[in-house]
Amino acid sequence: MGERPDAGAAAWGIRSHSPPHSDSANAIGAALGDISGDVEKVYSLSEMSYDEALADAKQTAIREAVHAGADPDTVQIMTIEDVPLAYMPGNATLIKVKAAGEIKK
Repeated sequence: MGERPDAGAAAWGIRSHSPPHSDSANAIGAALGDISGDVEKVYSLSEMSYDEALADAKQTAIREAVHAGADPDTVQIMTIEDVPLAYMPGNATLIKVKAAGEIKK
């Protein structure tokens, strides 16, 4: 049916077949996926509140997604992570935010 052996699996002695055009499937998925932007920044909470730091990180991630080509009306915050950094002065915390939206038409 047009299947081709998977060379990586064959190297391990495993029989495997990939469907026809499987190499194109990833490109199609990437082309149809959302456009994203993210930020990973250390904030000193002795200089600003946690809410101010989080708002800044969210706005930066949204701005990055729009700059990458996302429609501003569809961008949403996808993930938020924060990690207190006890080994740094100034009550520091690392905030990571990812935002994504549909491609701007």
